[in-house]
Amino acid sequence: MRRTTRRVVESPRIRSFLRSARRAGPRAVDRAWERLVRDGVPIVEPLSGHRGKSLVTFVWRPEVRATAPSVYTAAIPWSESQRGLLSLGVGGVWYRSVRLSNRTRASYGFSLEPLPAADATVKQWARYGKSIRPDPLNSRRFTLPRDPDDPSDSAIELSLLELHRTPPARWTRGGRPFRGTEEHVHLPSRYLRGTRSVWVFAPEGFDPKSARYRLLIVFDGIVYRDAIPVPRIVQKLVDAGRIPLTVVVLVGNAPGARVKELEQNPSFARFLTRELLPWLRQRYGLRATGARTIVAGSSLGGVAAAYAALHYPRRFGNVLAQSGAFLWFAPTKGAPSTSLMEEFARAPKLPLRFYLDAGTLESEVPPNAATSLRASVRHLRDVLLAKGYPVVHAEFEGGHDYACWRETFAEGLLSLLAPARAGRS
Repeated sequence: MRRTTRRVVESPRIRSFLRSARRAGPRAVDRAWERLVRDGVPIVEPLSGHRGKSLVTFVWRPEVRATAPSVYTAAIPWSESQRGLLSLGVGGVWYRSVRLSNRTRASYGFSLEPLPAADATVKQWARYGKSIRPDPLNSRRFTLPRDPDDPSDSAIELSLLELHRTPPARWTRGGRPFRGTEEHVHLPSRYLRGTRSVWVFAPEGFDPKSARYRLLIVFDGIVYRDAIPVPRIVQKLVDAGRIPLTVVVLVGNAPGARVKELEQNPSFARFLTRELLPWLRQRYGLRATGARTIVAGSSLGGVAAAYAALHYPRRFGNVLAQSGAFLWFAPTKGAPSTSLMEEFARAPKLPLRFYLDAGTLESEVPPNAATSLRASVRHLRDVLLAKGYPVVHAEFEGGHDYACWRETFAEGLLSLLAPARAGRS
């Protein structure tokens, strides 16, 4: 069913478009559309009385007839009603406005399909993902790569929104690419009953006999190789003299196994400790201590990082969790019965350090959850600080978005590879 809106349109430029487009003839619509988008999209307008914020309006004029299109972005709360686009009722133009901080960074795309329900299956989300297209009027792009180990996966090309006070992308743009060797293997695992893609990036002139290297292990490997170019970020930080020489190890996912393996899974932690680390010692001579090792990830990857460190602190002494999904849900079959906050509170203090971040837009409470993701990260921070752990906690203007994590990853590395300091937020 086609959705039209008679609500008050907040955007002055959209109201101006409507006045012009309703004049007789299709040419009036085309001319009004050209004026609407000539200064760039999404449309950004000042908000009177709201210092530091702007009204951002996503606009789309599909080339084919649309009945229930949606905008895919973490800049808008995760619900079909809010991410569904609204029809202006003229010229096939759809829109959605949202108030955002002027420091917001977000990726976004459009789909002719409605946003799936919160409890949609993985297959339903995969189908929706294949329908997403970037904004044809925005040349700034951000691509989530296709996982080569998953035949059903596909790349998602998105557009990039950065408002005028968004912090600059200091460590991901420019500079020289990674210099060193790259090896990609499918590492067999009896704990995971299969193989996992592992990428190893060793610095130029790598000497296996030297103990000077740090070890960085990151989950969701293909994303952190391409969308979040960790090897390039590390190279740039090393070139700037900000961090020591570091070996980067990226761990991939098996098709359909990500949620099961990264959600407080003992088998995955054993794979890291009893299979991955021994292989790295044998293959590369790496014998990094826990204090020299960082384990990192985003969302559930952040959970897996903290879980591995909790259970194997002598192997993984530093945790970098980007928007860690530390939310507690009502227990279901196969899900953890206790939260990581409870586990850390009960355990003795361990030789660990933490970098935790979350987005200011991650404040919505999901169905069946006790709190929002942002609040759960703050909760974990408070528990860790109460136990006396060194914790760096940061919040960025954005949502659950790789476009944001791409820019905060370097901050996590800097905080963990700097000399130990007292916890701060």
